[in-house]
Amino acid sequence: MPASSLEDIIAKLHLCKDAPHYMTDKINAIADKALEEMTKEAGDFFHYHLDDEKHTVEEVKAIIDIFPGSLSVINLDPGFGDILPVYQAVYRSRAVSFIPLLAKEGSRLGVGSEGSRGGLLEHGSNVVLTLAELYDDKKCKKVLEELRDLDLLKKEDIQNFDLLQHFLAEDGCAQRFEVLAALDPDSLISACCPYNEQGPLVHQKYLTENTFEMILKAGMEHFPENLGCLFRKF
Repeated sequence: MPASSLEDIIAKLHLCKDAPHYMTDKINAIADKALEEMTKEAGDFFHYHLDDEKHTVEEVKAIIDIFPGSLSVINLDPGFGDILPVYQAVYRSRAVSFIPLLAKEGSRLGVGSEGSRGGLLEHGSNVVLTLAELYDDKKCKKVLEELRDLDLLKKEDIQNFDLLQHFLAEDGCAQRFEVLAALDPDSLISACCPYNEQGPLVHQKYLTENTFEMILKAGMEHFPENLGCLFRKF
């Protein structure tokens, strides 16, 4: 006689009212331990194996639905510190595109500290800030757009986290800069920057030719009547 499947055994235990409490208690304890181990395995999958060339959004969402606690599994690797899967994804190029999904589901499930939007904005591990350090401008732009559309990236974040200044500090962020500037065009005028006298961002000192062009392009798009705030008096 073939052995019963795990699903059959669990279903029978739920239906059986005559099984000894000792037995059901032991089975429940074993099941809890198994669930804990499976949740950890799912969390490790998000930390180390997430790959947008192998996995779909639907597949990843299915894992989250089965093991919601997996999004709270901490990576204890001394090389990265204590971080959540949504932040780990920034450091793996093939996992970056899953950041909006991880943040969305994490926010729904209460992952991370209060107000961190599913671990997206954890103190010391701010995913949005770290996106400036990646090379793939097109992929990161798409991530920012999806976060914006999910209301996980908000207008007030631009100045609260000095995002324009941060993305100016890295090369190859033109598309990302456009998304952020469009979310809060006024920050082109009022962004807080070091070495910058009062006035539009385009007048910040020590701009490179590329960063000056990025700012001026955004300024011309949002403030064409003022020539992109090129002149101090407007």
